[in-house]
Amino acid sequence: MQEKSDAQLLREYAEHANEAAFREIVNRHAGLVYSSALRQVTSPDLARDVAQSVFTDLARKASALAGTLTESSSLLGWLYRSTRFTALNQLRDDRRRLAREKQVMQHFDPASETAPEWDHVQPVLDEAMADLSDEDRDALLLRFFKNHDFRAIGEMLGVSDDTAQKRVSRALERLRTHLTSRGVTTTAVALSTALSTNAAPLAPAGLAAALSAGALSGASLATTATAIKAIAMTTLQKTLITATVVVLTGTGIYEARQAAQLREENQRLQQQQAPLTELIQQLNQALANATNRVAGLSDELVSAKSNNTELLKLRGAIGVLRAQLAEVKTVKPPSKKPPLASARAYYDRAGTHYMNHDYEAQLEDLDKAIELDPNLAEAYFMRGNLYASNLPKQRGGYEKAIADYTRCLEIKPNDAGARWNRAMHYPDMRRADEAIADWTTYLESDTDFSLQGEGKTKSLAGAYFYRGRVYHWQKKDYSQAISDYTAALALDPQREGAHRLRGQVYESIGELEKAQQDFAIEPKN
Repeated sequence: MQEKSDAQLLREYAEHANEAAFREIVNRHAGLVYSSALRQVTSPDLARDVAQSVFTDLARKASALAGTLTESSSLLGWLYRSTRFTALNQLRDDRRRLAREKQVMQHFDPASETAPEWDHVQPVLDEAMADLSDEDRDALLLRFFKNHDFRAIGEMLGVSDDTAQKRVSRALERLRTHLTSRGVTTTAVALSTALSTNAAPLAPAGLAAALSAGALSGASLATTATAIKAIAMTTLQKTLITATVVVLTGTGIYEARQAAQLREENQRLQQQQAPLTELIQQLNQALANATNRVAGLSDELVSAKSNNTELLKLRGAIGVLRAQLAEVKTVKPPSKKPPLASARAYYDRAGTHYMNHDYEAQLEDLDKAIELDPNLAEAYFMRGNLYASNLPKQRGGYEKAIADYTRCLEIKPNDAGARWNRAMHYPDMRRADEAIADWTTYLESDTDFSLQGEGKTKSLAGAYFYRGRVYHWQKKDYSQAISDYTAALALDPQREGAHRLRGQVYESIGELEKAQQDFAIEPKN
């Protein structure tokens, strides 16, 4: 049975008082709301208050909001915007109390260490996200805050996998631009890694259930303005009491939950990698011992919040176990796929693996195809795309992708796809001159456009647009940037971003009238 959309669930609650439907909405999005609030208010207590307020507000406004949604709509954007608005109000009203609570919580905060990149991004992330368009913000929320793959994003947005991937890439680049304007300089790769690692932390155990109960209670008893205020205060007081208990036991619960997750991962590895069974059993035993120690420490923390030294040792031990499990996961079992007769057969099967999102198997078949036929240009092109988009960056990333695109072009110098992709990824490596050279070759040489789905004219317009963007952002050659944006619009008047970026260039050089003309066609985000 197909999963019901947010709009369907909200309508069931609004029209039939179906509390189970509302609880399902909370279960889906509690993690997003809580983590977004936590980034902005930096206190678990205040983050819970914000999350409670957001879902209570959703319950009260369910009837009005349900009438504005289509059958397949998601509440993701509404919840994110409401969280930011509520968090800003909370900070303005409770800044002095927040400072005291933050000082206390820093001593017991069970969150893992974050990368230096995230330390710079986190304080201004939600402010920059608020400046994005709804379409860009929803794409980033689905990819990094809800951890959906491109196939799921495409289904939710009604587009193909590739279009979803391009939309996320464009939104990520726009977010990076907004962060740069706020003094945070980063690359698209580093920003993607930071968001993937930190943007969607696990919500505390039991949070969704508490939020559902609080929201439904706050909405169902709202008869008069005075009653609403009194009931909301009662609900908030109950929530604060619950949050206080969670804070007192939070550290132990967090570590116990992590230990349980590691134990489940061990069981899966036992089934897939029989030669490692003994090692996994040892790790399971160690995790069981660690869990027992966490349970004991939890009781002590409730009464006195003591034994911090022992707790730190326990965190270190669990960190070692995580590292050991990560090493176990990297051990690949022997391949059981049957050998094929030719390089082309391996290449074709690699395409099947890509459709199934089995990227490791796809890489294995492409390596075999290239081994059998070092001149199979298509295999280099497909492997380059795999390195650039689908495999973890530590497997090679843009360096290996560009190497494969280069080899493909050595075999087929007029290949439009390889030339385009290499030119797109050079700027990510701060190789602007090489990107410009590739775009120039694409525009002026005997490029084969036969496999470009959008046709020659729009492909040329895209090349002018992206070359103009390199001149604009990396070379600061505004005259050439304007020339290329203008050429792109001459070929494709509907080229997304061309008017807006040309307007930004005009604005930078003081030609404000021309800038306003472009912004009137395509406003700045």
